[in-house]
Amino acid sequence: MGSLPGTKPWKEVVRLIGDGADVVSVADATVRASERAFAFVQDDPGFREAVWLMAQLGVAAKKSDPAGHLAAVGIELSKNTSLAEVAVALSDALDRKIDGTGRRSDFGEMAQRALVAAVSGYLENGLHGLFEATAADVNSALGKLAKKKEFGLLSGAFFAKLTKECLGYFLSKTLATHLGEGQQFVTMNQMAQFERALEKYCQEASTIVEGFGADWFSKHLFEEKGDISRGSLARDSAGSH
Repeated sequence: MGSLPGTKPWKEVVRLIGDGADVVSVADATVRASERAFAFVQDDPGFREAVWLMAQLGVAAKKSDPAGHLAAVGIELSKNTSLAEVAVALSDALDRKIDGTGRRSDFGEMAQRALVAAVSGYLENGLHGLFEATAADVNSALGKLAKKKEFGLLSGAFFAKLTKECLGYFLSKTLATHLGEGQQFVTMNQMAQFERALEKYCQEASTIVEGFGADWFSKHLFEEKGDISRGSLARDSAGSH
C-alpha cells in the first residue's frame, strides 16, 4: 500500500488512533478520508458482478431448476455439491468475469472475498453446524434465499464484510505503526480487540442494508417476473451513488 496520504483527513485518522478514540470515531474518520479513493465503486466490474451474482442466488432459489439457472450465470455446481464447492464456484465465476473485463482492482477483490465469506457464513448458519452436510442440505439452505428476509440477511452480511474489508485496507498501515511499548496497542491482543470491535461496528452499521436489500430484491423479482437483470442493477447503482 505504501505510505498513507499526508492529507488533513488522514492525519485526523492517525491522531484519533493515537489518542485512543473509540472505534466509531476512527471508522467514521476513515470513511471520510477514503471517500475520494472509492468514488469509482459504481463502475467497478468486480463489485457490480459480486452484487449481481448475489442477486442471482436469490433468483435461482425461485426457479424450478436452481442449478441450471446458477450454471447459466456462471456458478457451476455438481449434483453432489458442498459448502466448499459453492464458495469455489462463486469465486471462479467472479474471476472469469473480472479477467474478461481486464479491469481487476483491489476493491473488486475485496468484494469477491466479501461475497464468498457472506455466502459461506449464511450457509453455515443455515446448516446449523452439521459436520457432514449433504448436497441436499446445502441446496435446501440455498433455497431459503427465495425468501425476502433471508436475502436481506445475506445482503446485510455482504456489505458488513465489504465495509470491514475497506476499513481494514486503509487502516492496516496506520494500526501497525501504533503497536508496541508506549503506543496505543501495547500487545497484539489489544490490537485484535480493536479489530473485533471494528468488525462488530461494521455489522451494526450494515443492519440498515438488510431491509433495503430485502425490499430491492422483492421489488425487482416481482417487476421482472422472477428475474433480476444487469440493467436493473446498473440503474440502481448509479441512482444510489
